[in-house]
Amino acid sequence: MSAPTLLQIVPTLAGGGLARATLDAAQAVVAAGGSALVASPGGALVPDLLRLRATHIELPLGRQRLWGRLTLPAKLASSLRDARVDVVQARSPATGWIARALARRLEIKWIATLHRPFIAADLMGRFLERRQVRADAVIAVSDHVARDALQRFPTLTDRLETIPPGINFDRFDPAIVRADRLIRLAGELRVPDGSHLVLCPARFGEDNGQKILIEALKRLGRDDVFCLLLGSVGPPTPFERELERAIEAAELHGRIQIGPYVDDMPAAYMLADVVVATGGSRQGFSRTLVEAQAMGRPVVAEDGGGAAETVRPGVTGWLAPAGDASALAEALRSALSLSTERRAELARAAQEHVRGRYSLAQSNSRLLQLYERLSAGSKAS
Repeated sequence: MSAPTLLQIVPTLAGGGLARATLDAAQAVVAAGGSALVASPGGALVPDLLRLRATHIELPLGRQRLWGRLTLPAKLASSLRDARVDVVQARSPATGWIARALARRLEIKWIATLHRPFIAADLMGRFLERRQVRADAVIAVSDHVARDALQRFPTLTDRLETIPPGINFDRFDPAIVRADRLIRLAGELRVPDGSHLVLCPARFGEDNGQKILIEALKRLGRDDVFCLLLGSVGPPTPFERELERAIEAAELHGRIQIGPYVDDMPAAYMLADVVVATGGSRQGFSRTLVEAQAMGRPVVAEDGGGAAETVRPGVTGWLAPAGDASALAEALRSALSLSTERRAELARAAQEHVRGRYSLAQSNSRLLQLYERLSAGSKAS
């Protein structure tokens, strides 16, 4: 069976795990002999996408009035007639309704990828989340997300598949990170000399538990610890300003810093003494923690969500009850107090753990099988 033409519709290519998963899927399809298209509002990773020989379609999501959004599927369908798209994949609730309407116009199958559990609080958010379960196939990025989906929608059983994102271990390999990359990045991020670095990469569109981390660092009470909250893109978001106020209130200015989105994450992990993921049950998956373990770094996560699934407690990292700043501080204290010998043992265990579970080749293989199966179903119907 020939590889399909895949269209992914995503809310952003500005960086982060969702955008990286989009590029990985596009690369897999192109490598298999198919064609990959991505519709998005754009972002920093568009040049990377184009280097993969994929096609980018500008999607004015979020910048149009309601009527403009409602006409998007028809406009996309018209522009895609010659592309002969076989499968459409939506990677967020907001893009799911576009994918469904587009798939019906093109008479093809569509996939909804659940990157997080159903957590919307407002009426429109809940409406868009529920539209995803009407897809011909649904992908959950972790067991946590799959359990949440099945609990709410038991009829999904036959259409739901859990496919965790894979990691490119050729890129996330400590052996290939040279000292000059570390020196350059440490300077760019203004990491104080001699400090122990706590790294927490996350997006700043909403609270992902960073305030709990700030409180935990206050309780840790160590002047030699410096924390970087990485992931800022463009002007500060309202939540970034909230975090700045929380840092000031905790009297940790100069010890906690909001930093930019970093492309050279392998080097960033190598600078870190410990890598943290917060968010608890709101977290669908943590690519950050998998990448950090691939680089041999100790990790700490709040329990209860998809991020915690990536950690072997006591072997590759630590878990703290969600929302418990004192427990998170203790986990950080344990990670920062590792002896050189114990740190080396943990690094070996972490690398072995993630290489066995989160291979990009394995993830891509499962995605391709799903794309090809749905593509065949579209052509047969």
